[in-house]
Amino acid sequence: MRAANLTISVPNNGCDKNCPYCVSQMTGFVDPDKQLMMRNINKVKTLARAAQVTNVLFTGKGEPTLNWDILVDMIKSFREWPTELQTNGLYLNDNCESLAELAKAGLDVVAVSIDKLKQFADFKQLFKNIRKLGMTVRVTLNVTRMIPESVTYNGLISICKSVGVEQFLLRNIVTPTHAGESRYSKWISMNTSQAQYDKLVGEMKNCLNADGMFLRETEFGMRIYDYRGVSVTSSDYCIQDSSNNKNIRSLIFLDDGHVYTTWYSKASRLF
Repeated sequence: MRAANLTISVPNNGCDKNCPYCVSQMTGFVDPDKQLMMRNINKVKTLARAAQVTNVLFTGKGEPTLNWDILVDMIKSFREWPTELQTNGLYLNDNCESLAELAKAGLDVVAVSIDKLKQFADFKQLFKNIRKLGMTVRVTLNVTRMIPESVTYNGLISICKSVGVEQFLLRNIVTPTHAGESRYSKWISMNTSQAQYDKLVGEMKNCLNADGMFLRETEFGMRIYDYRGVSVTSSDYCIQDSSNNKNIRSLIFLDDGHVYTTWYSKASRLF
């Protein structure tokens, strides 16, 4: 079995943003076991090497920066790989001095997830501080009706360049396959537009055909391009539901201390 990456779920200590499309609320929570998680780190690293993972992602059922000490310790433990933190950016924006500790721990990429255009400007200083410390700024734009239908792909890239975003991902927000009925899944059904996402992706393809340069393709089909000096791509989904062949997108080290191959199935636990 090979895996594209290792995803580590930092033990949940709450969240400082109330996203109406929250994936964690739809996939459920686990009882964190920090002691078991720390005990299994060396086993997880051995498995990651055997699976030939190429990078490590730090995320969480809550906002990972709200469990600061464990987050920093985990980054230090896995710094032999390229590392990425997935965050809503709020804590780091209010505590920019903390960025230096992340850089010292070995973090390489800060991936900020946003859902409103104004957040590009709100985080402009944060992006600048990330770059000054030698880390890479990635922005994931979650496409819902909170993004004006009038916005264009070229317009988004112009915004990225103006605030110093180096990598940009368009992400479609859909209800995960195995999620039940909830206010979050209902919000998604009422406030996301496949047509809006398809329009932006279509514009992206036209822009890339006219003035893009293909950079690479990931093992699971995500194609990365250089467009006007920004690394760009898109994603039709927001979570790994299942694996359809012998290789998987992510090994998932959950905050209960166990490793899984999907976010949903307890039966997918490896140890």
